[in-house]
Amino acid sequence: MAPPPYQLAFTLHGHAADVRNLCAPSPGLPLLLSASRDGSAIVWGPSSRSKEWDVKLRVEGPEKRFVSCVGMTRWNGQAFLLLGSQSGILASYVLPSPDAPPPPDTGSLEDPFHTLVEHRQNLCCLDTSKNGLIATGSWDKTVIVWKDFKKVLTIEGHEQAIWAVKFVGEDRLLTASADKKIILHSLDVASGRSTPLQTYTGHTEPVRGLSLKPDGKGFWSCANDGNVNIYSFDKPAPKKTLSGHTSFVYSISAFADGSGAISTGEDGTLRVWSEKELVQTIPHTSNSLWSSAIVPSGSSSPYIASSSSDSTIRFFTRDETLVASAEDRAAWDKEVSGRQLDKSQIGDVKQSDLPGIEALGREGKKDGQVLMIKNNGVVEAYQWSGPTSTWQQIGQVVDAIGQGRKQLYEGQEYDYVFDVDVAEGVPPLKLPYNASENPWIAAQRFLDKNELPSTYCEQVVEFIQKNTNGVTLGQGNGGGNDFVDPFTGGSRYTGSTSAIAGPSYGGGDPFTGGGAYSSTPAPAQPKRSNGILPVKTYLSFKQMNITAAKSKIAQLNEEIKSSHPELAFTDEEEKTLNEIYALLSSPTIALPDVNSKDAKERYEPQVLLNLLGKWWEDKRFPLIDLARCLAPISPAFGATSLAPQAFIESCGLNTPWSPGKARETNTLLSLRGIANLFSTANGRSTIAQTGTVDSILSVLKDVQWSNWGTRKVVVSTIALNYSILAVDGTFPSDKAESLLNLIIHILENEKEDPETVYRASVALGNLIVSPLSGGLKVGGISKGKQLIKDIASSKGEKRLKDLSSEAEELGV
Repeated sequence: MAPPPYQLAFTLHGHAADVRNLCAPSPGLPLLLSASRDGSAIVWGPSSRSKEWDVKLRVEGPEKRFVSCVGMTRWNGQAFLLLGSQSGILASYVLPSPDAPPPPDTGSLEDPFHTLVEHRQNLCCLDTSKNGLIATGSWDKTVIVWKDFKKVLTIEGHEQAIWAVKFVGEDRLLTASADKKIILHSLDVASGRSTPLQTYTGHTEPVRGLSLKPDGKGFWSCANDGNVNIYSFDKPAPKKTLSGHTSFVYSISAFADGSGAISTGEDGTLRVWSEKELVQTIPHTSNSLWSSAIVPSGSSSPYIASSSSDSTIRFFTRDETLVASAEDRAAWDKEVSGRQLDKSQIGDVKQSDLPGIEALGREGKKDGQVLMIKNNGVVEAYQWSGPTSTWQQIGQVVDAIGQGRKQLYEGQEYDYVFDVDVAEGVPPLKLPYNASENPWIAAQRFLDKNELPSTYCEQVVEFIQKNTNGVTLGQGNGGGNDFVDPFTGGSRYTGSTSAIAGPSYGGGDPFTGGGAYSSTPAPAQPKRSNGILPVKTYLSFKQMNITAAKSKIAQLNEEIKSSHPELAFTDEEEKTLNEIYALLSSPTIALPDVNSKDAKERYEPQVLLNLLGKWWEDKRFPLIDLARCLAPISPAFGATSLAPQAFIESCGLNTPWSPGKARETNTLLSLRGIANLFSTANGRSTIAQTGTVDSILSVLKDVQWSNWGTRKVVVSTIALNYSILAVDGTFPSDKAESLLNLIIHILENEKEDPETVYRASVALGNLIVSPLSGGLKVGGISKGKQLIKDIASSKGEKRLKDLSSEAEELGV
């Protein structure tokens, strides 16, 4: 006798975005873990009030970005929740006991117990062994095995992103990748080595999921080719290939009793399999069913669960005592039948060839079979349910309303992958794009990868906007639609006092390469009704590749640890750096308010400032860069009175100038850090202290102008930002003459770079219209005006001519 079909039991609503991963950590424990793109993970357990389940614990990832995967382990007798996130961080949280009451709706969330930074890209999968080993897989193509929350070995056997990992006992590990391969590795944790034992073939597209058979003799897999495969460990080819899904299959979960498995995918279905055939198809109301789990229910029959792009988790059961009420099931069926299916999911539809409603009187050939009929001019899709021997309406077919399925490029997931023709006779280039991204960032990434000129950036953005058919763009990571120059990091670091981020200008950034900090047109400045002045927008240098920075700092620390262990990071310094990485990876919505006096930040700025001078000159640049990027977003950093002096000393500006690559790089980053301090209210208070102003202006003027090289524009930017303080009346009046002298020094010596000249000219104009103008020497002002006029005349640049004309009309 066939078992009864699964029916809806209940739904869980606790996330605000796609639920990307589910994990039932123990076959005997009624517990479910979920991970979401909303930046959180939730522990669910049975409710004492109803048959539905409660939130037992909710946590946010340390960097508040997408949480990609979740798991559980025990360490030192304590249970821990594990989170893997989009930024590559593995975090742990202390788990409450299963019978603990639900947490209060208000109050602070638990802080991570461990924050481990090793992966360079999305940490999208993890698994744990019975004895506490943890394996994590990433888009960076590596798998890391952890013991006692310390890295013990790294596996680099795959050519593309890792999508699934699964322990086979304590000494073997299965890994699945976008390179279409599944590999079984032997692990030697004591020596830190792994050895590939077997490579399994059979999938023709990226492999997305793995699940062990309970008999210990093999495993299940699923892939983007739409197939579910069953393998024995000792043979490379699958024993059985099961088909039924019509798009990518994202997850596979085997039943503990050996009766089969369940799967979910991009076709919007949860499917139940035996080892021979498809048993049941459960259609859903959304396309992307990201994950599945078999969850203990407390009865003889477990729940099966799915998680969806509609932020919902759904439980289904075969136990009649656990099914949802008749009203809830009817509402669910109605919701499914009203789903709109686009042609990319079903195939092209020619209405004249379709049967009418009478076709529903014939039995289907197999479970999951889709039949389209014409009913009063509307194309309706029905799916055959084998367990109930009925046709179930699963939606109406409409013209394509989107991609219909996710796209993969180089093993990573995107909403779109466009073909871009760049030249006749040349194969098109691939442009991957997610609707949540700032299109400027995606365009710049495309140009950098293909070594195309940055001047094409605007055209690429227009191409993206045109070909996404009106989809709302750029709202991922908490970002908004205020797109800014891609060189400055888009909406990610935009603060309320610096809506226009200054371009990173001149020279090569040590992390992102030579083209990342290139010359860009001057930002449009706010105008008064009668002209340009005063300009009151602080300019900054905010872009950073945080993943590359983490990797470089870790590499240098390992080198130093082997030669000078006394200079390696202490535990406190490691903790502070991890907290800084998390902050710098945060979406805009999670960043501190730049006008806040106390944003309750977790890290201690002084620990980082102490590190700036700890290492040798040629090793410290990534640490200076961390400080540079904290300066414009962190009120705590801005409130640190020693920050400006730490920047000066870390690059040796307080000592005689000596040329050299290390010093030049450190100086570039330090000057940018000083310029960035103006972006927070605390930073402006710090940098406006009389002693600090005197120190900064002195070192800037004392360096021979030709020695500044590509750093000239940053010197000019600092002068401009100080002039804005003068306009606001917060610049020390007794230092106004020193600021004027620096501006004139720039204008006298710089004749080539128009951006450096323009920013210095704006600074002079700001001083003229500021409350401090009456105390300035008339001769100095006149000299500055004449310099601007002469440069504008020789260069013929309209913006400089306009500024010169406005300055001429001003008094003093």
